[in-house]
Amino acid sequence: MDYGCGAMRALILIIFISLQTSLTWEQGTRQSDRLLSQRLRQLDAQFRKFQERTLDHLQSIADTFNVSQSIDTRFKTLTRQYEGLSRDLKAFKAATDADLDSLKAWTKKLQKRTKRLDLRMTSLEKSLRENGRVTQRQVQQQKEALSNLTDELQEHMGHIDSVKAHQEEVRDGIRSLQGLLRQQQAQMTRLEEHMAERPVAPGPGPGPGPGPGPGPSPGHGPFSSRGALVPKEALVSNQTPRVTTQVSERNPQQQISERNTKPQPKAPKQGKMRNKPPSSPEPTQRSRKAGERRRLRNRVQASRHTDFLEEHKEPPTHLEEDEKEDSEGEELPIQNLLQLPLRHKIPQYSVPRVQGTICNVNSMLLFPSASTENYATFTKGFTTSVYELTICTWVKVDSRYLGTLFSYATEDSDNMLVLYGRNTSSPGSVDFVIGDPAYRELPVHTVLDNQWHHLCIIWSSIEGRFWYYIDRRLVATGSRFQNGYEIPPGGTLILGQEQDSMGGDFDPAEAFVGKLAGFTMWPRVLSPGEISWIATGKGLPRGAALSLDDVDKLRGSVQRIACNCLEHCP
Repeated sequence: MDYGCGAMRALILIIFISLQTSLTWEQGTRQSDRLLSQRLRQLDAQFRKFQERTLDHLQSIADTFNVSQSIDTRFKTLTRQYEGLSRDLKAFKAATDADLDSLKAWTKKLQKRTKRLDLRMTSLEKSLRENGRVTQRQVQQQKEALSNLTDELQEHMGHIDSVKAHQEEVRDGIRSLQGLLRQQQAQMTRLEEHMAERPVAPGPGPGPGPGPGPGPSPGHGPFSSRGALVPKEALVSNQTPRVTTQVSERNPQQQISERNTKPQPKAPKQGKMRNKPPSSPEPTQRSRKAGERRRLRNRVQASRHTDFLEEHKEPPTHLEEDEKEDSEGEELPIQNLLQLPLRHKIPQYSVPRVQGTICNVNSMLLFPSASTENYATFTKGFTTSVYELTICTWVKVDSRYLGTLFSYATEDSDNMLVLYGRNTSSPGSVDFVIGDPAYRELPVHTVLDNQWHHLCIIWSSIEGRFWYYIDRRLVATGSRFQNGYEIPPGGTLILGQEQDSMGGDFDPAEAFVGKLAGFTMWPRVLSPGEISWIATGKGLPRGAALSLDDVDKLRGSVQRIACNCLEHCP
């Protein structure tokens, strides 16, 4: 623009000079005027050309100026966009760094969890191998036991067959002896009639029948060794041979009279009545056979004592007569109480004890009253961080509230793991606390009836799942309860009190009052089948971390009562 103004000034100056020159030379000749006019025309033409060029140049300058202005505007716009992009890049970089840090943290956590899972898988594989070995051993033992039972069953069947065979022989002997007994009774009746016709004077003197020495002869009348007449009832009873397992109650005088007045038959009428002297041939073989028969009879008598006494009120069998003859002159040892007289058999009655079905509790703890002095401590606590746990116990409560069953406190939190109850809180529920203030309310109104009930509480940090069982039934369950949380080691675990500091600051209103048996803790999640297995007394799963066997001290009035079976716990 300055360049165009200078050109205009120069042009005006030239025109002014030209006009002045023309005026100076006006007085000249006309020739000069014409030349001047031509010159002026030329100058005017040049001026117009110059003006056009100047305008074109000025237009080009104006266009160039407009382009520079647009370039500046564009440059400023680009600068602002660059600054915005820079800010966005910085924010993106910060967000990316934060995401990378979180990914690194999650990667470390995943690595730790992967290691724990690997350890758990390794322990599971070991336990599965051990269970497989135990199962194989149990199957082998069961096979051996079944084989032994089969052998014993076959042996018992052989004994039963032999007993049946001897039973038939005994019955045949009894029938034959019954016939002999009837014949002897007929003979004794005739002998009584004969003796009734002959009066006998009491006192010492020669007897009426043949026989050496004074007194009555045992073969001619029913007299005792003192010469007294034996009554008819005793005479009839004396004719019945005595059985080893059945002896009537008699006084010694009657037994002496029986031995002295036992009638001697004149001649045996049956070949089965044996009157051989003790010096008969082969006494050793007969004694051995008699011993075998006696042992067999004792086996049968031991299982059927009452029936045996009822069946053998009849005369003795050949088997017993042979034993009596074979055992004359020697004293046989008593091998069975049935061989003793009835007056020596003292009946013994054992008071039956209730057979237990739930025999996996080992012992019981009694918390008699609500006192801060009554609690139990353990010899050990958690040695590693806990991510899963199962707590099972039997409780018997006769009050309107349950109280605090257990509490685990650390330096960071006095409510790290608590099953909390209080006599002023809701009587039908307790609080399951993991890392205060997170808790879940669990119902307990069904266990406040002074009866034994089985409780199981399960928690897993994976998704924060928990399960609550009463007597094998699932009562409550949920998720998102302390998801990803871990219970640290190094704390104090106490039964019966709620800790407000590690190992102390108890409140009697929070104390447990009742009986607790079979308390056990596992650092894993038990299956419903394992819960049912515990509640029915079939056993305890492997891998228990704590139990009542680990209790260190009983404080206050707490008592430990040994009872392997729950039915034997008071």
